[in-house]
Amino acid sequence: MVLHTKKKPKLHRRDGEKTEKSPKAKKKDTLFEKAKNRYKESAAGIKIKSGHIRMAAEQAEGGEEIRESVEVMAALSYPLAETFSKGAVHYRKRQQEKRAKRKQKHRTGKEPGMNQADSMERRRAAGIKDKREKKADKKEKKKEADRGNGGASSAVKSRMIESFMQNFRQEQEEKKSMAQVLKEAVKEQATFLAKRILAAAAPAFLALFGVIGIVAVIVVAILTVIYNSPLAVFFPLPDTGYENPRTVLTEYYKEFNEQVIALEDGGSAVTWQNTENGTPVSNYNDTLMVFMVLYANGQAGYVMDDTGKKNLKKVFDEMNYLDTASSAVEKQVGDSIGKVMVTAYCPCSQCCGPYANGITASGKTAKPKHTIAVDAYNPIVPMGTKVVIEGVIYTVEDTGNLNHYGNDFDIFYASHAETSQWGRRKVEAFLAEGNSNTVEIHTSGTVVHNLTYEDYIAKGKLTAEEEKLLREMMSSDLWEQYYSGAAGQAVAELAMTKVGCRYDQSRRMEEGYYDCSSLVYRLYKEVGTLLPLTAAEQGKYCYQNAMVINKKELKPGDLIFYSYEENGEFRNISHVAIYVGDGKMVHAANKRRGVVIDGLRTGSVVFYARPYN
Repeated sequence: MVLHTKKKPKLHRRDGEKTEKSPKAKKKDTLFEKAKNRYKESAAGIKIKSGHIRMAAEQAEGGEEIRESVEVMAALSYPLAETFSKGAVHYRKRQQEKRAKRKQKHRTGKEPGMNQADSMERRRAAGIKDKREKKADKKEKKKEADRGNGGASSAVKSRMIESFMQNFRQEQEEKKSMAQVLKEAVKEQATFLAKRILAAAAPAFLALFGVIGIVAVIVVAILTVIYNSPLAVFFPLPDTGYENPRTVLTEYYKEFNEQVIALEDGGSAVTWQNTENGTPVSNYNDTLMVFMVLYANGQAGYVMDDTGKKNLKKVFDEMNYLDTASSAVEKQVGDSIGKVMVTAYCPCSQCCGPYANGITASGKTAKPKHTIAVDAYNPIVPMGTKVVIEGVIYTVEDTGNLNHYGNDFDIFYASHAETSQWGRRKVEAFLAEGNSNTVEIHTSGTVVHNLTYEDYIAKGKLTAEEEKLLREMMSSDLWEQYYSGAAGQAVAELAMTKVGCRYDQSRRMEEGYYDCSSLVYRLYKEVGTLLPLTAAEQGKYCYQNAMVINKKELKPGDLIFYSYEENGEFRNISHVAIYVGDGKMVHAANKRRGVVIDGLRTGSVVFYARPYN
């Protein structure tokens, strides 16, 4: 086999296992040339062109030294290159020998000295082995190819991924850097702009803050003035740790009204100083405002400490008190003396005590259905006056301590059983025939003094400034706004939906059926206010709790209590209606009409009330 080199051919002859080489060409004497030739013989990759190097070395300044340095470097690198070259030659020789042996075995199928049978068996085994080797060789080649391809592919993929990640990270860094730069730029511009705006608007802001401060001071000053004046009652009161003035005043009215009810239950004739169409006037707001004018002008009068309660009670007692009074009125024969309280007595010791002899104060003998007695110290009519009671004509012939028990007349009966049957009654009495043309009627009883603010002004206890302020407060529209009447409005609207329902006292608590008091009870229960079940008890509840109002103060949902008969109930209340506004009222009238809407009726009114605070 002949191998060619770039310059001189070298003949390599293989004969069995021995190989001879042709003699080497004569080498040049220089070290540079020796190194060059050795690189060529070992197939080194370093190619040095001596002519070029020599020319470059000779042309450059100090070229001789450069040339010698190159030669030394080449000589030093020669052993390493020689080792690599010999190793490569040895590897190629081994591979060639293996291939030659396989070819020879394949051709002969036996080795020298074997018989035919051994040769056949050897060939068979060699064939099997050859197949196995071929198969293994193919697998090995395939694995080598796969490893080569896979390695190259993995390396390429790895480099691609690494390159991609590097580029991605670089892009992200660039974006972050750009965003940071942009952020800093925007921040810088915003700061600059804010400084410019602040510099330009600073005077305006200072002026605005100044105005706000002035307004705040003004508001605080106004609130201070309000809460230290009578106007405080129209605003939400601050938490002082004490009760509200209205709560305290309501308690005073409850105590006072209980006294009035006790007098009425005891048979005393009770009248009011101020009435409107026969209905007592409520002076609740009058009392409250007089107190505020006197004790809340320049100070916090709404604080109900011990001093505040004492001052409020003082004003209350001046405007609400009871008094026993008598009056004389001339009546014509046939005129009504009015409603009077009448009891009965007989000539027994239980009724007359030491005077149980049947002889009257006039010296005459008492006679049944004829003799009648009056109070000894304050008689309602003079001795000898003839009166008609329950259709019987009586003559005043006797006296007794009647006023002490709240009575006007005492009828004489023959037996104690008859006096017990009569009991105590409030009836109407008339002047009978047989008297002179006129009779002076003396009445006595309890007067409830319910002073209005005008009455208090008339006492002369206020200064001109306080009087003016009181009039302004009482005529203010703030009263209308203060009593919002939200609960009452809801009741009035509910009442309108019940118009047309039936009247039935026996089924008054069933849906669709009402009487006057169950209508009020059930509607107010729906809005969270629980009232008594009957009209008289509802009226008494409102009176006891200082809920009586005046006609001019009526709002939707307020109640109107009527008295159409003497039923022995509180103030003889026998009917109740609900005011719904615009001069209208809704009530359960009777079985024929049911629940209806009518115009406001002002006759026979006992009083008006608002059953909530």
